Amino acid sequence: MRDGAVNLGGRTIWSGANFSLEPGTVTAVLGPNGAGKSTLLNVILGLAPLSEGSLEVLGASPHRGNRAVGLLAQSRHADELSTITARDYVGLGYDGPRFGWRRDKTKDEVVARALAMTGTTSFADRPLRTLSGGQRQRAALAHATVFEPRLLLLDEPLAGLDLTAQAEIVDLIHLIRTTTGAGVLVVAHDLNPLAPLVDQVLWIARRQVRSGAINDVVNEEVLSDLYGHPIEIIVTPRGRRVIVGLEEEFAHPHPHGHDHSNELAHEHLGDLYTDPSA
Repeated sequence: MRDGAVNLGGRTIWSGANFSLEPGTVTAVLGPNGAGKSTLLNVILGLAPLSEGSLEVLGASPHRGNRAVGLLAQSRHADELSTITARDYVGLGYDGPRFGWRRDKTKDEVVARALAMTGTTSFADRPLRTLSGGQRQRAALAHATVFEPRLLLLDEPLAGLDLTAQAEIVDLIHLIRTTTGAGVLVVAHDLNPLAPLVDQVLWIARRQVRSGAINDVVNEEVLSDLYGHPIEIIVTPRGRRVIVGLEEEFAHPHPHGHDHSNELAHEHLGDLYTDPSA
């Protein structure tokens, strides 16, 4: 992306975005709720246009239905109620826009490979509703990687998981990127669990985008400039980063139907960089 900007409904979501994703690397997209992280995914998927600048995805303009781009969407409550099995859910990723249920040798082989890579085989024939959060995320990763994409987009893959399940998903992301060579873009609220994998950070806030290595972006100088007031970063003995200085600005979630022109002043930061041992 070069000088990318997005305007929706007469307002700028973000602008000045410049970055590239290399094969086999992991990029973390961080920032408060509503800053435009999911909008970035939509742009890459060809679901939303840039208003300025340019974007090339795997050598071409972004477009819908690109099998070389895999997506793990945010977890849905419906998964907890679904009677569909994990195997058939992954099979839906193979079917894509085609209507109906199909069984053929190629599909079975492709689905089996995706299940094996994500460690989902042992519970593949159980309904999603009977699986733990971590198991459902494994099934979702199998769904997203069924065609062995060259670019993998993960929207909050660790949300709602306990620490053990988070660690398992992080290990799985590492396995996928090292065995397939895919570039991985991860939208997250907390960098700490992902930090060992991350090669690049995109931080989106106040309609701005900053990109670079972790230490080049997640530092007091850059974040203070990005937010317009002093930010302090505390590194715990465990190496976790805790950001101090955003609590007041992001203390209250914005209500539905709020005035988007002042959106960032009312967003909820969630548990970004929290650490019980700090």
